[in-house]
Amino acid sequence: MHELPLPDRTADRARTDRVPQHVADPVRALREARRVLRPGGRLVMGEPDWGTLTVDHPDSGLSRACTQYVTDEAVRNARIGSQLARLATGAGFAVPAVIPVTPVFRDLRAADAILGLERTARRAVNAGYFTEEAARRLLDHLTEGPFLATVTLYIVVAES
Repeated sequence: MHELPLPDRTADRARTDRVPQHVADPVRALREARRVLRPGGRLVMGEPDWGTLTVDHPDSGLSRACTQYVTDEAVRNARIGSQLARLATGAGFAVPAVIPVTPVFRDLRAADAILGLERTARRAVNAGYFTEEAARRLLDHLTEGPFLATVTLYIVVAES
């Protein structure tokens, strides 16, 4: 995303889906997208804001520690979803629409496939965000249910 193999002003449309959260320099990536889009071109991006991650647990401290680990360590640009409109505007785009989408996961397997809860809990232990025993309590409760987790995804429409 930092160096697209396209000449200036040659693309009508571009789309990203959960990419800027991982790039080294999101602003540079947005400027690069702006460079390749024709005047009136459109960039549509879908990015989560991992700071909105909520995993229901009777011990809210465990849930907060999990979210804190994700935003501090696991995802490079963890809050990018809520920042995209501002960053895109700063890169020269007009932003006519920002659409928040917040899926509610009630099935642990579906949530784990998307959110990586078990993997995240294990990594959070290794990073010192909570103990092995706390991770076990978190995961045991999630397995036993009832289960609920959410994270907000922002769909940002940017026009050149």
